[in-house]
Amino acid sequence: MDTLLLIDDDNEFAQFFCIAVESKGSQCQVLSHSKKIIDYELSGIDHIVIDLVMPDLDGLQILRFLKNVNYSGYISVTSGQDQSLLESAREICKLHELKFHSVLKKPFDLISIDNLFTTLPVKTLFKKKQKLNNVSDKEIAKQLPLAIKNQNLEVYFQPKINLVNSKVEGFEALARWQLNETYIEPTRFIALAESLGLIGQLTEVIVEKSLNSFSLLLQKVSDVSISINFSALDLSRNDLPDLLRSKIDKYRIPSELVTLEITETVFLQKSTLSLEVLTRLRLMGFKLSIDDFGTGYASVNMLQNGPFTELKIDRSFISGLHNNKQDRIIVQSIIQMANQLNISIVAEGIEDQNTLTQLLAMNCQIGQGYFFSRPMSHNETSIWLDNKLLKLNSTTT
Repeated sequence: MDTLLLIDDDNEFAQFFCIAVESKGSQCQVLSHSKKIIDYELSGIDHIVIDLVMPDLDGLQILRFLKNVNYSGYISVTSGQDQSLLESAREICKLHELKFHSVLKKPFDLISIDNLFTTLPVKTLFKKKQKLNNVSDKEIAKQLPLAIKNQNLEVYFQPKINLVNSKVEGFEALARWQLNETYIEPTRFIALAESLGLIGQLTEVIVEKSLNSFSLLLQKVSDVSISINFSALDLSRNDLPDLLRSKIDKYRIPSELVTLEITETVFLQKSTLSLEVLTRLRLMGFKLSIDDFGTGYASVNMLQNGPFTELKIDRSFISGLHNNKQDRIIVQSIIQMANQLNISIVAEGIEDQNTLTQLLAMNCQIGQGYFFSRPMSHNETSIWLDNKLLKLNSTTT
């Protein structure tokens, strides 16, 4: 049974909230004086809902306190204040590396309270399926060189879908690793690979496996592409273009079907070599995508100076299309700019029909996310593609 803690000085609202929570079979506790959180026993609290405006400690001070005590449960924030303040609180929560759950703008109804139980972040659901255990960075650092040497890393594929006609445009290749049946987050082992000087070897394994699988998928459908993520450190290798050309020649894959996804940190380093490598790749026919566009500081600089063919709008903007006017304006502006520059747009993190409908209205034509498919192994992708092609063919005949 989940236990929720509400921190709110509105007694009438607290009573309504607790009745709703307990009707769901969960327990509800209330703190009307926020300073009492300092001495409160949090070990049995699964989820804390915080009103940002409190007379003692405000919601942001409470978030900092929860960070300092390493609180591991979920956190939602609520207030009758402007939506932008709630979104700022969401971002602060994430920067504190707390497990953010929901924004609840007052007044809200029973459906919003239902979402506290029914809506979990996609990443969390995936972790549960993978039976996550705690593995130390020391152990990962010890096992990673062996995993790379023995090619024990896997590649999963997430489809990129044409939002207008539902056609499969391509796949993003995603590195996956299970250590003793424990799922290791890519952000962890990739960061360690970079710090240990192993990122070049790791990239080569992922490229090899990605192109091998992709060559088999091309036997089913010839007009799809593959996107592969590259570290900023990969672009410091002047042999990268020749390496990739040798790999695509091996699997007989046209270079124009391969996209390299690059994060914005590349141009923060202002590397002449990185720009040279990117330009050589484009001369060879490879496509280049700016991943997580809009989350860093170099977006416009990259557009001005890099030979990019695609922008991927970060999921943090896409997830806010429902209830965040600022996110809608930002996404619309990015799409308009990209269309005027003749650069392709991909929206990441589409998880429902409402988001898809809004993106179509904004003239965004390609997207990916759990609404279409989770990342899949090669075998799962092959079966999924067969079913997708069968469905598309049946609708056109």
